[in-house]
Amino acid sequence: MNTFQKIIAGICIMSIPFVSSCKKDPVTCNWATEVQSELNALSTAAATYGNDPTTANCNAYKAAVQNYLNALEDHKGCVPSEQSAGLQQAIDDERASLDALQC
Repeated sequence: MNTFQKIIAGICIMSIPFVSSCKKDPVTCNWATEVQSELNALSTAAATYGNDPTTANCNAYKAAVQNYLNALEDHKGCVPSEQSAGLQQAIDDERASLDALQC
């Protein structure tokens, strides 16, 4: 599996705690709405880069991943405390994978 595929797989795995945990705490947890635009931008950038792996598309993809990871970190309050460490580790792993992606 190449670095691009690892990053996409990691992002999908990282979203599981958010999807499963925030629905249980509807009080102030609106993370899905807050990160939706970043997720849409990431999906678009990933598809574009996957179809046309140019340097410009790679850089756009890396920026979209970075923006999504930043948005996830901004909304970690949605995650129950017992899952916070796992989420942070997943974010850190994705940042390392992103750093390894050479455009």
